[in-house]
Amino acid sequence: MFTVDDYDQALDRLLPRGPIWKRVPGSMLDAVLHSIAIELARIDAKADKVLDEADPRTSFDLLDHWFTDWGIPSACLSALSDPTLEEKRRELIAKILSGSSLTAQFFKDMAETLGYEAEIVTYSAFTVNDSVEKGLYGTEWNTAYSMGVKVKAISAQRIFNTTWTVDQPLSVWGDRLFECLMRELIPAHVTAIFEYQGA
Repeated sequence: MFTVDDYDQALDRLLPRGPIWKRVPGSMLDAVLHSIAIELARIDAKADKVLDEADPRTSFDLLDHWFTDWGIPSACLSALSDPTLEEKRRELIAKILSGSSLTAQFFKDMAETLGYEAEIVTYSAFTVNDSVEKGLYGTEWNTAYSMGVKVKAISAQRIFNTTWTVDQPLSVWGDRLFECLMRELIPAHVTAIFEYQGA
């Protein structure tokens, strides 16, 4: 990228020969050429930013256009009172990448995009060939289409107390925004079970 000084020197070299075109600091010709150099450097910088604006991870000036095109914020994000720019950017990137595939690796990568380290597990009935560490799942798990999302994150659990109303749950934990965004990507016939582990 050319700076103002680079353009100043380039314009100097492009001047016609002759005493009338001699550039003297502080002269009218110097002021005009310096003004042109400033504008050329500004345009150069904007042109250099086009590549940044073409990528939603680095876009700034055109980020609102990205949000409009991809329907951001979604219902999940709108549930927050005031989603931050970075929360909307993370959801945008997750939506763009969501057409890739529906493999365990895809959901692991998607969790990473949303700022989490996750392990995707599937469930099946326990058999005599399984190791003793495997959970004792019954045969109904073979057709349950469940996917476990073991998330490494600090998720403070809040326990029911006397200030809560009777319609509130006995405890609350997890990241509801993360779970909502993941559930939007998970196929309708699959049940997602989220398990939080210490980071």
